[in-house]
Amino acid sequence: MDKKKARKLSRREFLKVGAAGVGVAALGSMPQRVFGGAPAIKKGSNLTILQGTYFIAPAQDLYKKQAADWGKANGVEMRADFLNWPDLQPKIAAAIQAGGVDIVELWPSWNHLYKNNLVDLTPEAQAFAKWGGGFEKYVLNSAPVGGRYLGIPHGMSNASMNYRISLFKEAGVATADDGSKVDLTWDEYHEVAKKLKASKGKPFGQALGHSTGDPPGFCYPYMWAHGAMEISKDGKSIQFNKPQFVEGMRKFIEYWKDGYDTTGTSWDDSNNNRAFLSEQISCTYNGSSIYYAAKKDKPELAQDIHHMLIPKGPAGRFYWLGSRTFAILKNSKNVTAAKEFLKWWFTDEQYGTWWRAQEGYMLQAVTKYYDDPTWTKDPKMLPFREQPKYGVDVGWPGPPDAKASLAWSKYIVVDTFAKAVQSGDAKAAIEWGAEELKRVYKV
Repeated sequence: MDKKKARKLSRREFLKVGAAGVGVAALGSMPQRVFGGAPAIKKGSNLTILQGTYFIAPAQDLYKKQAADWGKANGVEMRADFLNWPDLQPKIAAAIQAGGVDIVELWPSWNHLYKNNLVDLTPEAQAFAKWGGGFEKYVLNSAPVGGRYLGIPHGMSNASMNYRISLFKEAGVATADDGSKVDLTWDEYHEVAKKLKASKGKPFGQALGHSTGDPPGFCYPYMWAHGAMEISKDGKSIQFNKPQFVEGMRKFIEYWKDGYDTTGTSWDDSNNNRAFLSEQISCTYNGSSIYYAAKKDKPELAQDIHHMLIPKGPAGRFYWLGSRTFAILKNSKNVTAAKEFLKWWFTDEQYGTWWRAQEGYMLQAVTKYYDDPTWTKDPKMLPFREQPKYGVDVGWPGPPDAKASLAWSKYIVVDTFAKAVQSGDAKAAIEWGAEELKRVYKV
């Protein structure tokens, strides 16, 4: 199938093909031969899809419509459920035991944790990667499980430092007008926090509660940037209680008191969004969902928002970054239809439209989208495009295996930070974290 012709399939043509029961014939810009022919789909069957709720609401609506369109064309009843991020993993664990769910969205490392319960989708994932010019490096760091793909990677929501341009300029950041030129160390970043809390009553905000996005997204990179890690590359020793990290945590305790909104120990992934949009804070680690919401509801505030790469520490600059995946549970009663839906969805006609609808909020899974015009429409989004270059996953420098996933699920690293700022004792908090990690990694 010619790629240019495939992109121009009309709605009527799509429904005509779908009505014939060939679920992957309308492959958008991905040639049919990539995936091969489609097996028969049982008419009157159903598929239930479980995902985390979207911060970019139109993209969630689009996904539901895409699923409904495919279901209508193929005679399958589609149901897409969206849960708050902290509620997603317990629901998936329950579905593994009790059934009732076919396709699940897995956060990074969950594919390792649930590897015995997931359908092997290696051919489908490799076909998507080949079509898209290869997976981004961060995807390759996190998605394969023992050389297999137990789901198809679709990328990761972006996250970095959202800041107020005018306030950063008042605090002495001369390049604040261009986030791509703002390049700070953690100490420099936190000195800005101190100045703005003291002079403007506009502290930084950071979630340190039990939530799957912003707390680990902040804490893991700070840990790595200060020379610590959960475990050594050979898996033989915990490398958490490092003098450099203790010193970095000691500084963080002071900066937390002098530069942050200290209620952040109980914040989840939505609290900092609300605090920023209500202009209570001057900067926070978050996705571009803040900027997206401001453009819609507070355009004057949006003009004063920019993004910068996460700060760098003595050991370098890091992002906690692994790909989310769409996976199929082995206990699904409709594995064939689930596979055909995913093969249909992972095309430029579906995936690409969904990805572009989020205006850069989702990082690209395949390199094809690095040069997509979506990134250059708004210069304030460009810093996010570079985020994948610095991405490593939980368990780094080892693999993001089941043990690393369990440590992440238990919030050990996040709780270390919360304990430190609440107690004021960096050494004791890190020692507690090291002991908890020993129990998980069994070393």
